[in-house]
Amino acid sequence: MAKKKRRPSQARRWRRWGWWAGLAALPAVIGVVAYLVVSSGPSQQPEGRPRQAEYLVQPAAAFSLPTLTGDKVSLSDHLGRHNLLLFFNEGVGCGPCYQQIADLEKDWDRFQALDVELISIMVDPVSKLAPEARFFGVTGENSIVAVDEDKSVSNAYNALEASMHPGQKPGHTFSLVNKQGNIIWRWDWSHGDMYLEVGEVYKQVAKWLEQRG
Repeated sequence: MAKKKRRPSQARRWRRWGWWAGLAALPAVIGVVAYLVVSSGPSQQPEGRPRQAEYLVQPAAAFSLPTLTGDKVSLSDHLGRHNLLLFFNEGVGCGPCYQQIADLEKDWDRFQALDVELISIMVDPVSKLAPEARFFGVTGENSIVAVDEDKSVSNAYNALEASMHPGQKPGHTFSLVNKQGNIIWRWDWSHGDMYLEVGEVYKQVAKWLEQRG
C-alpha cells in the first residue's frame, strides 16, 4: 500500500512562504538603501537652478536709464549720498514682481531710515510697463522704476542668468549697492519662489549695511 504523502506543517508552509516573499522584496530593499545612501550625501543644486544669496563686495556697474516718469536715473546720482537696492525683475506678465515692488513701497519707511533708495529695473518698453504698474498699485512714491530695454544693465549685473527666461528677461534679483558704489549683497529667486518677504529683504539689507556699508 502506497504511503500517504505527508503534508508540510503550517509552520513550515509559513517559513517557505516567508523565504519566497523575502526574496521577492530584495530588489525593493536594495533600491531603498541605495536611495538613502545617495540622498544622505552632499546635496547638489539641480542644473539650471538659480543661485541663492551671495555675500560679496564688488564694484557696481555704472548705469543711466530712463524711468516710467520720463526722467533718468543714474548710479552716479546716488554715489556718496544713498545706498541703493536694485530690484531686477521680469516686468510685464509677472504679478509677483509688481507685488514685490508695491509691498516694498508700502513698507519703505524703515528702509529710508537706513538711507536706502529702491530702483526697480525691467526690460519692457514704457508703453507696456506703465499700465501694469498702475494696475498692481506701484505708485512710484517711494521707488523708481527704470527701463533697460537693451538689457545692458541687467546683463552687467548678471540678472539675466537666474530667470525663467534666461538671457531674455531678469528673474527676481536684488543687488544692494552701498554709498561707495560696491555691491555688498545679492539675492536671486530660489526654487521657483518669485517673491521675497519684505521683512526678509529688510533683515538682509540692514545686516549687510551694518557689516559692509
